[in-house]
Amino acid sequence: MYQKKLIYLLLIIQTALSVFVIGGESMAASAARNLVISLQEKKITELSPEGLTLSFYPAIKNNSDRNYVLISYFYRVMINGQNFFEQQVSLDESVTIFSRQSISLLFPVKISYQYLPAALSERQQQANCLVTGEMFFRNEKNKVEKAPFTFSMEFPIFKLPDIIFLPLAVKDLTLGGAEFTFSFQLKNPNPYDLLIKDLRLELCLGNRLIYQGGLAGDKALEPGGVKTFHLPLMLDFFEMGRELRDDLEKELVPFILKAHITADSAWGLLPFGLEKSDSVKKEQVH
Repeated sequence: MYQKKLIYLLLIIQTALSVFVIGGESMAASAARNLVISLQEKKITELSPEGLTLSFYPAIKNNSDRNYVLISYFYRVMINGQNFFEQQVSLDESVTIFSRQSISLLFPVKISYQYLPAALSERQQQANCLVTGEMFFRNEKNKVEKAPFTFSMEFPIFKLPDIIFLPLAVKDLTLGGAEFTFSFQLKNPNPYDLLIKDLRLELCLGNRLIYQGGLAGDKALEPGGVKTFHLPLMLDFFEMGRELRDDLEKELVPFILKAHITADSAWGLLPFGLEKSDSVKKEQVH
């Protein structure tokens, strides 16, 4: 019977180097014949301009007729071949891997870009993370054994797209309502394509929400490229308030745009958010 158990082993990359060795475990016998650690999946999560999380999903398979208890682990994190962090961690709660069964682990590595300049050139747009280490197990004879593991993943140095507001194309503005098109551009500062799979917008005129929803159309952003989006709108001032008309009559019309985006890239799906507040000029159109 295949048993799954989710364990969070949290690693945070730092520039400081620390080494801890628990007495006895450094002399542990090898359990590599009985316990096999294999990587099942890896993906990028929590991507932001400040950093990201590399989520590794390994499994431990017990090929023996005896039970093992995971009690601690040692790991070393390297970025582009440079040693950034290493540590020995004892588990607060031990985890049993029963005979002929397996467990699944979640091994997240949190990376902050501010700690990486020593390993990256100024213009570098991607890097490699290598995690190596050993897990320590106690067998049924109360002896400590160990099994090695190695995970690696390329990751992007991601920069958020820029939002650029374009002049407001006003078709009609009366006492009762308005018809206009709000247009904006997204500029991709990254050296790789971003294919926007989901684009959800919240648009405020002044402090009033006037649109909430998706936006159709081609959403492929080439490296360094710019894509223009158009959002045609009709407002009823009697229903939505005269404050909107007052804002539209200003020489510079104030808008706040929030965009919730999921983009596909060579690195997988990248969820992120954008926000811009600015005032735009008006252009009369027919």
